[in-house]
Amino acid sequence: MTISEISIPLDKISRSGGAGAGTIGHVFSVRARLKVSKRTMGSLAGEGIDCPELEWKEIIDWFEHHPDGTWENKGEVKKDMFAANPDSQTFKTWQDMRYVLASDPLNNPPPGLKEAVDKAGNNDRDKAAKHWIATNGFEWTIPIDDKPAIGLAGGSGGGGGESLVTGNSRRRVIHFDLGFRGSPARVSATQILESINGTPTIHKFCVPGISKAVADNPTNLARWRTQLAQPETFRP
Repeated sequence: MTISEISIPLDKISRSGGAGAGTIGHVFSVRARLKVSKRTMGSLAGEGIDCPELEWKEIIDWFEHHPDGTWENKGEVKKDMFAANPDSQTFKTWQDMRYVLASDPLNNPPPGLKEAVDKAGNNDRDKAAKHWIATNGFEWTIPIDDKPAIGLAGGSGGGGGESLVTGNSRRRVIHFDLGFRGSPARVSATQILESINGTPTIHKFCVPGISKAVADNPTNLARWRTQLAQPETFRP
């Protein structure tokens, strides 16, 4: 299997939560284009497919707000979320459905693939799709969806572990570096979430990702605060 393309479509990003909802965050989708070539030896080659390892790398920066109005950087967490927890709900499509999703109508599956999947039992649909693809080859798109968010009151844990800052006034910045081991195709994104006294002040998601210097720049932070009530463009 090779990865021919990977993207974060802007029309697949949306805000979640908000003032009064208890959380703020986003929902976004990574779309990976997978390609398996037809076996030259036919059935003699078996039905195995060598898949590249998913990499879901995050750097999470935490900032604490003080009563005098200043912000303090309280450290960062670096982690490959897939390596740390491959059974997370975020990675279910990749782990359990990567082949059967090839039969989704959006992927324009050939009749043979759809027939093989339809004949299989619910627990064997992914296996049946894999066998057909290994024999015949196919190219399809698979979505991997994530919903990073923080609570507006107190601390909150998640895939990155416990919060480095607890309380109602804090900022969390996630720098995403996403792709597959051995593949040059990668995507990046940055999410900036901030609250003061339990009220959202920054609710921002950028594709492609931005550097720490840009994400932490006081002028940019001030501009993003003024944009809180505006529709997001998902650009810096």
